[in-house]
Amino acid sequence: MAISFMLVFSPHLFLAQGNVIGLFFYATISLSLFKVFYGMTMTPFQSWMPELTEPEERPAVSSWQNVANFMGFVVGTFGTALIAIEATEWGLPPEILYMVLGFIVIQLLGFLPSLRNLSQEGKFIPQPSIKKDLRRALKDRDFVGWLVAQGLLSVGIAMVVRTAFPYINDYLTFGVTEFIIFGVELLSVVFVFFLIYQVTIKKKGKRFTLQLSMMLAVISLPFTLVITTSSAGFILLAFAGAGVAGYYLFPYIVYADFAQKDEIMTGEGRAGFYTSFPSIPLNGMQAFSAFLWGFIFSLPAVVSVPGQATVVTQGYLFWGPIAALFIFLSVLVLFKVNIDPDFDALKAQYSAEEQELET
Repeated sequence: MAISFMLVFSPHLFLAQGNVIGLFFYATISLSLFKVFYGMTMTPFQSWMPELTEPEERPAVSSWQNVANFMGFVVGTFGTALIAIEATEWGLPPEILYMVLGFIVIQLLGFLPSLRNLSQEGKFIPQPSIKKDLRRALKDRDFVGWLVAQGLLSVGIAMVVRTAFPYINDYLTFGVTEFIIFGVELLSVVFVFFLIYQVTIKKKGKRFTLQLSMMLAVISLPFTLVITTSSAGFILLAFAGAGVAGYYLFPYIVYADFAQKDEIMTGEGRAGFYTSFPSIPLNGMQAFSAFLWGFIFSLPAVVSVPGQATVVTQGYLFWGPIAALFIFLSVLVLFKVNIDPDFDALKAQYSAEEQELET
């Protein structure tokens, strides 16, 4: 993963400047390699969740995972801005090279504490079969329902994440100070709501908490139709950030619960399957979100930028309600999905069934 990450930023070592076709294929191959090795690294890493935690611990563990994720997102965002500023010529300026190498060092060292002193334990499938695992998982209506709900949710949230920075930069025309305030606000909102959601999960369950977080986004996002000031934009994005926090917090927990439920029912560990397979339909829905985003932002540029003499596409008004629609559809689907399994009842049920079979 580290090597492929470096290759993404090193086309000048292999291609002549101006070779657009070669650059296209180089980017396609190097980015694909990075995604493959990223998946190979993160799937077993994230599969530890159901094996190393109890259900009541998972909201806190997921919160810490996402704290690291959002810190990485912020660093990556500023890193991207730095690349755009510094990389004005073919090749890597020293500042960018040192930054990329720094990311690689962090990437490698970050996994070492988790890998050290861990031994393989538990129940493993001698000859795993993706077809068998898939057939078994798809018989679970709750698992299928969750895939649908998460897919719809990802369309809306991906649109929010993709649009947030262009929206505040091109339409609300944030200055440097406002950008910094926005970054601090977003991180603060996400962290605070991680704590709030941990409390509501214990009292009301995961489904209620997730629906609550999503409704905060559903109610706030349509206001992109009327917002014209930076202060109103801060409020809008704070509520949207609360919804984004829920989106990132729950998948780790829910898939760990499905893996534990499956192990109780079958006696076999499929944590890797429940960690990796959902990314396939999820990536498809996120690709649809990207296509939809392109359509929305190709609408005519007839909207005046507040306080400016320029105009932008109508997409800067309509992206909020459209994202809110998909998130709301996900809320409705979740009413039919149980993501709060009673593990004690499942253990008692299947323990009784095993005793009957033995007798």
